Amino acid sequence: MQDFQKTKLFFLFAFICLIHWQMQAQNEDGTVRIESSAHIDEMVAQKKDYNKTIKSFQGYKIQIYYGSEKECYEVKDEFSSLFPDIDTSIIFSTPQWKLQIGNYRTRLDADRALVNIKKEYAAAIVLATEIDLK
Repeated sequence: MQDFQKTKLFFLFAFICLIHWQMQAQNEDGTVRIESSAHIDEMVAQKKDYNKTIKSFQGYKIQIYYGSEKECYEVKDEFSSLFPDIDTSIIFSTPQWKLQIGNYRTRLDADRALVNIKKEYAAAIVLATEIDLK
């Protein structure tokens, strides 16, 4: 039993010494040098140029109305007075007119907005669509 106690104390002492040594090693100051090749810089520049050519991305909109043209414009005016900071767009897809609102990058963003919009427009739904970049 005493041998077990001695062994236990030895390992505890060794562990404490190891922790102390590790803490001392982390206190030393060092320098960091970042090296980058010309090839990587060229690839980053190409990616930036490519990104400038992109005109749209896959995102989400909320559709709050579909039906006749006259009612669609009436709902648009009503919506714009209730939520003036949210973009609206009217889309004609034979034979229906659709009113879609917002430009959301993620489904989560669209769902968050949908919670407030459903209070006024119970039939509102989230749709995956192309979003034009401004």
